[in-house]
Amino acid sequence: MIAIDPRSVLVVWAALNILFAGMLALVGMQARNVKGVKQWATGDLLIGIALGIGSQISYPATPLMAGSAAILLGLGLGLIYNGIEAFEGRRCRYWIPVLLATTIIANSFIFGLLFFESKTRIFINFLAFAVIHGMCARALFIRIEQPLRTAYWLAASSMSIICLLAIARLVSVALTPADEISMFSATGVNPIVFLFGSLAQMSVSFAFMLMINYTLAHQLNMLATTDVLTGLFNRRRFEEEAKRQISHSKRTGESLSIMMIDVDHFKHINDQFGHPAGDEVLRKIASLMQAMVRNNDFVARYGGEEFCVLLPATSEAQAYVLGERLRRSYSDLVIPWQHHLLKGTISIGIASNENDRATEIEAQQLDALIAAADVALYHAKNHGRDQVTCYSSCQSTATELSETPIGISH
Repeated sequence: MIAIDPRSVLVVWAALNILFAGMLALVGMQARNVKGVKQWATGDLLIGIALGIGSQISYPATPLMAGSAAILLGLGLGLIYNGIEAFEGRRCRYWIPVLLATTIIANSFIFGLLFFESKTRIFINFLAFAVIHGMCARALFIRIEQPLRTAYWLAASSMSIICLLAIARLVSVALTPADEISMFSATGVNPIVFLFGSLAQMSVSFAFMLMINYTLAHQLNMLATTDVLTGLFNRRRFEEEAKRQISHSKRTGESLSIMMIDVDHFKHINDQFGHPAGDEVLRKIASLMQAMVRNNDFVARYGGEEFCVLLPATSEAQAYVLGERLRRSYSDLVIPWQHHLLKGTISIGIASNENDRATEIEAQQLDALIAAADVALYHAKNHGRDQVTCYSSCQSTATELSETPIGISH
């Protein structure tokens, strides 16, 4: 059997941490929008230095080496947890690294220098190690969309392994006589703890690199598919989703409706109050729509002051009810802007594929369905604005007018 020297493993562990700290620092320079990289890189660096110092300590240790290793290790472990908090958009609790550093240095001073009790000192150090890695694993085992979930759960699993290894060392320490315990003992579970702990640490760092990569990819995708001003889908993403929903509607026979929305007299708002005021109006109506639609509905800024809402499994009559609610809500909305109160109205056009034969819509063609909703929208605008119009009623009116005999007034 190959003998494993814990000190040598600790040196390799330290080198890996410092290497990944440098890699994360370089990545962080390019990924400024990803939070938590700075804390994680700093944590890896401090842990690497602490492990490097720790690998050279002979007990009883000198106060300088024991104290510096304890402080750096506690701060580094705590900063790793802070990096997870920041990455997930939570507020960093910086008292955690301070508490860890204080605990480890107090333990090293009391049981390593003042009273040399290696069993108690090693037990407390590995307990702190187990607790912080357990906290990290708990923070990473969360429900999140793929592919980010894979990276999260890889990091969490690796953290869990380190936690379990630390617990195994705790059990070993508890069951071993005090005079036979050494931090760098080459017997029992100690070599296994150091070896697999270093491998798990490497896995954690790789997982965090994946987390950063997937986050950057997600941000790029959001930039490509989201309207920057309102946070809604842009036209490209909307049309992609609409085509999928139309295909689903064709297979299931469920009705599907599209709602086109236009802000009345929007040019007047821009001319009188400036484009920033117009932008604020667009943001407010976007928030209003998002609050009123269902989770499976799709809202997009279609262009300028025009919005589009895709309503799966929704009839024309149901879409009309929603449109009326939205119209009334917006007409009641007062938007503070500098020293002014802005009020306005919207016009809405609706088309559905449920009555495509009656209205001659090619229901399975997105362009035709949007064009029908657009016809209804402009019918609403040309007949006084601030109203909801369905394409079927437009066609009915047009048919009635075309069939009216000349000379007969209605």
